[in-house]
Amino acid sequence: MATNFYPPGAVNGRLHGFEFTFESTPDKTSLHDSFLEPDPDPQEGETDSLPDSVECFPRHFGRTYHAYQAGSYVFPNDAAEQERLDLQSLALTELFNGRLHFAPINEKSTPKRILDVGTGTGAWAMDMGDSYPEARIIGVDLSPIQSNAVPPNVHFYIEDASQEWAWPDPFDYIHTRVLLGSFGDFKTEVIQQSFDALRPGGWLESQDFNVEAISDDGTLLPDSSLARWVYDMNHASELIGRPLARAHLLRQWYEEIGFVDVHERVFKIPLNGWAKHPRHKHVGKLWEQNFLDGLSGFSLALFTQVLERKRAEVELSLPYPEEVAAAGPSEDSMAE
Repeated sequence: MATNFYPPGAVNGRLHGFEFTFESTPDKTSLHDSFLEPDPDPQEGETDSLPDSVECFPRHFGRTYHAYQAGSYVFPNDAAEQERLDLQSLALTELFNGRLHFAPINEKSTPKRILDVGTGTGAWAMDMGDSYPEARIIGVDLSPIQSNAVPPNVHFYIEDASQEWAWPDPFDYIHTRVLLGSFGDFKTEVIQQSFDALRPGGWLESQDFNVEAISDDGTLLPDSSLARWVYDMNHASELIGRPLARAHLLRQWYEEIGFVDVHERVFKIPLNGWAKHPRHKHVGKLWEQNFLDGLSGFSLALFTQVLERKRAEVELSLPYPEEVAAAGPSEDSMAE
């Protein structure tokens, strides 16, 4: 069964493929006549120094996918997906009543270094840059899809966060949001590495949800196309070792790694506008649009390459917008 649905990327590291030639060695006396200003973050390079191949996105199913470490993330990265990611970020900020974080990172002192793992379009990182102008905000992702118009204290880097981290200085706060399906071992690759990369007293916060649809009144039938889609998504992601259902394990993993003062908040996200409360109704409508905009991109690679279905079969099996809109009191659940 083919699980790596596009060819391996040409770039497997920052310097892969580069040839270095040293023409001469400077005279020792000249070293006293020159001054090189030390870089305060020597390991934190610039994204525009990466090879052009990083931005040569492979195209499948009429969508583009990331080139760096190709195949390790099965969802698109094109303009349509970027718009959806921004919509998703807005929906979650609305769900949290405008809060960008719940960790008390500013109670005793202003954070100096903040890391956003899997930053996507960088929307959250840029909002944090505006909220904490004295902090250095670093966002990392596999795809260079972030805006160039960013606050001066926000910096984006192309990194595979599943590999060993090499940040030269510790962070005050590390943040992850909706990384389901992005890691084979979230506990080790993200939580453990975050624990090691935080200064004493630093905070890690993960905002994620399980791919599940829950109906409060029982109107979501188990044989509906929506329920079948949820099952297929979870099944396919498990087969390739990139599970979607892990939000319910986050607190346990945090504590097992060694974090203390661990808090968990669980939110219901209406799947459409059924909720009576105005804010929940608004969030539900945003989430419905987010879900429908992403439905094809979520499904095509997993269902064709992992479940070995034809593209036409996949598209015909997806939940209809009318079914999602009429789902009644159903919701996703999110753990923070």
